Amino acid sequence: MTAEAILRLSTDPVLPFNTLDIALDIQNKLKDDPLRRPDLLAIAASFRTNSSLFQSEFMRPANDPKERDPSHMRMLNDVLRDLEKSFLIPSPPPGFSRNILFGLNRHTSGFAILKAAQEDVNRSLSQVSTSISSAEMLIFSGLELFENDGSQ
Repeated sequence: MTAEAILRLSTDPVLPFNTLDIALDIQNKLKDDPLRRPDLLAIAASFRTNSSLFQSEFMRPANDPKERDPSHMRMLNDVLRDLEKSFLIPSPPPGFSRNILFGLNRHTSGFAILKAAQEDVNRSLSQVSTSISSAEMLIFSGLELFENDGSQ
C-alpha cells in the first residue's frame, strides 16, 4: 500500500469503496464474457441499481461533517467492509487472487476465475453468482438498515 492510501484509510470517515464503481466493473466484466448467463446479468443489474441508491442516499451524508452521526458512520463502514468480503472465494485456482474482482492483468477483461476454470465452468459461475448476490444482499440490508434508522 502506498502512504497516501494508508493515510486515507486512517483519516477518512468512510472506507474508500465506491459501490457504484464496483457494480459497473462487474457489469463490464460480464458484458463481453462468453460464459455470461442471463441470471448473472440480472444479478449484476440488480446489484447496480441497489448500489446506486445506497451510494446516493446513505454514503452522501458521510461527506458532510454536520451529518456524520457516529452510529451511521459505523453502520456504513460495516456494510462497505462486508461488501469487499463478498468477493472473496475460499479456494481460487492456483495462481489467482481470492478476490474475484482482480483480473489476471490490466489487459484482460472479465473475471479471471472464469477464464482459468473453463473445465469447471459451473462451479466458477456459481461462485461469481453467489458473490454478486451476497454483495447485493448486503447493499439491500444496508438500505433497509438506514431506512429504519431514526437518526436521519
